[in-house]
Amino acid sequence: MLKKLADIFKKETWEERFLVGKKKAEKLLEKLKKAGKTEFTTEALELMEFYGVSVAEYQVVTTKADIYRVAEEMGLPVVVKTIASKAIHRWDAGAVYVVTDKRQIEEAYPQVLGEIATRMPWVVLEGIMVQEFVPGEDKCWIKITREKKNSPFKVLWKKIVKGKEEKGEEKLARREDMEKLPFEESFAGIFAFVLQFGEVQKMEADFVRGKEDWILVDSKVWLFE
Repeated sequence: MLKKLADIFKKETWEERFLVGKKKAEKLLEKLKKAGKTEFTTEALELMEFYGVSVAEYQVVTTKADIYRVAEEMGLPVVVKTIASKAIHRWDAGAVYVVTDKRQIEEAYPQVLGEIATRMPWVVLEGIMVQEFVPGEDKCWIKITREKKNSPFKVLWKKIVKGKEEKGEEKLARREDMEKLPFEESFAGIFAFVLQFGEVQKMEADFVRGKEDWILVDSKVWLFE
């Protein structure tokens, strides 16, 4: 049986479990802020890896030849996504393409680039992500928002497990509040990150349940400017 999420937020284990992740996250966030970035997607996946969250394997590429190479290395199917300067929702923007056959890369390459350029001309294209495809019918979407720096934050979620939909909302201010959340240990790093960094204004995370665990397939982070 999976541990309750609150169990890993106990005072005596908090710093030990997430200290390394926090130090790595501090360095990356400082680098992003110096570069003037307060909205990001690919880096959000990297941050979650620091916090022990299971993330779908991915590589960032810039050419069509690279997509072929990575698809060969990972094995089909793969997901091809646009990397943009703004933390947009890629599914809504039409910037996601599931490739099940190598021939489809010819279609995916212009599509993931062209859809963004056409629909959102103010967004700067930074590259392409090729990510392993995680099959699974169970899904979870989490959205976290703060009104001001270092304030309590609101968590909204929707889960679809075995065809049944669950929705919820909670407001959190401290570790002890984790007891309110009906999540498994797999999600712990997300809440640890937001609790430790009061500069996070908003965060979104999309999960799919794989064979053994929940896998993060997409994430976005917005910092207060």
